[in-house]
Parts: sequence; structure tokens; C-alpha cells
Amino acid sequence: MSGIGITIDADVQSALMQTLNHLAAFDQQKPELFDAIGHSIVSNIRSRWFKGEGLEGKWRISGRVKRQGGTTLRNTSRLIDSITHNVTATGVEVGTNVEYGAIHHFGGEIHYAARMRRMYFRQDQRTGLVGNKFVSKARSNFMQEVMGKAYKVNMPRRPWLGLTESDELEVLGIIQEHLINDRRK
Repeated sequence: MSGIGITIDADVQSALMQTLNHLAAFDQQKPELFDAIGHSIVSNIRSRWFKGEGLEGKWRISGRVKRQGGTTLRNTSRLIDSITHNVTATGVEVGTNVEYGAIHHFGGEIHYAARMRRMYFRQDQRTGLVGNKFVSKARSNFMQEVMGKAYKVNMPRRPWLGLTESDELEVLGIIQEHLINDRRK
């Protein structure tokens, strides 16, 4: 380096040296901070999910919930259980490895190809007539294979992955607390 330089020669007990030492030690403590931020974000996402809301407020009730009951975006709980965080050298990543997480977040069309399906009915043993109502496989005594039509489902967007204003304030609080507690050490 050419030109001009500065050397700080101060008492070890001075506020300037303590602050510089604190900043030098901060790199070693970042993973702990990022982990705390990740836990907070994942917890908040799950909390909103249990209330049936995302980043834009309450979710529209899904067709499955209208037919079968339950909670929107929660049939097997696989997606909500997969939400996790990963601490990196420069921050924290929050997300899921479940492939259908994106379609629930962004919305879109799901296309299903035509395929063979098995339809189960009840057949009268005396007359041999087959009823015209579908029954479960366990209650059926007559099965027929039919070619099902191709169809598509329009999945509405239900943004769930991200930060709300209150999440951002909580993360700022975690950072402040971490910095204050770290200075006391």
C-alpha cells in the first residue's frame, strides 16, 4: 500500500480498543447469531401456518378442506415439518426440500395426464346388477377399469415462506440482543 496509513496505539482498556476487539471476535459468533435468527423465522412460519395464514393474511380455504375437513396446506404435515434453516458463512437460509412447496407458495396450474383408473362398485349377488354409486375398495365386489380424462388444477398462491414486518422486527431484536450480550462478555 502506498500513500498514507494510520496506526492505532491505544490502551487495551480504552473504549476504542474494546470495540475493535469486539468487532474482530464477531466473526466467530456469527454462526450462533444466524442460528438464532433461523430458529425464529422457522418458528414464526410454523406459527402462522397453524393459524391458516401466510405473508398476505388468511389463506383461502382449499377444496380438500371443504370436502374432507382439516387445515389448508396441511394434509400429511410433510411440508410444514420439512421447513428448516441452514446457517451459511454469510447468513441463514430458510426453506424446504419438498418439491411441491413452490407451487403452494407461488400458485400455478398442475396438469394431470389421462390415465387408467379403477372404479369400485357394489354388485347385487342375486340380480347381477351393478350399482351406479362408487364405493370404497373394501366394500366393493365389482371393479372396472376406465380411462380417466386429462385434467388440470389451478392452485391459488398462498405465500408462506418469507418475513412479515413483525418477523423483521424480531430479527432486529435478536441481532441487538446478540450484540449487547456479546459486548458484556
